[in-house]
Amino acid sequence: MKWFLAVLVFASLIFEAKAQKPTTSYPLKNNLTGEPFPVNPSFPGGQKAFYKFLAKNLKWPNQDDVQGRVIISFIVKRDGHLTGFKVERSLGKDIDNEALRVLKRSPEWIPGTKNGKKVSDRYFMPINFTLSE
Repeated sequence: MKWFLAVLVFASLIFEAKAQKPTTSYPLKNNLTGEPFPVNPSFPGGQKAFYKFLAKNLKWPNQDDVQGRVIISFIVKRDGHLTGFKVERSLGKDIDNEALRVLKRSPEWIPGTKNGKKVSDRYFMPINFTLSE
């Protein structure tokens, strides 16, 4: 009985050690279909780089009292170009136009992927206009 218990403890330690091994398969795959999960489009350099780009290029319109969030949607094409800009949530003509102007100056993005292939994808971008004191 002691021998059986010792084997059982040893076997459970081996299974536990194997279960904690890091997985190295990238991209992650869906367990049901075996296909890679879709990846959303992204700005080159990530979110920090995008916020730097906004801070450098965004100019406050002549409406000092208006604050809030503009939401712009656009399509990131398979080659990374942005097209199909649309104001989804408006704060006024001047602020909307400034958000559109800056996004149209954006460098090419990294396109999204589906099933391991580059695809065109619609992206929604909120841009906050807030005054800091």
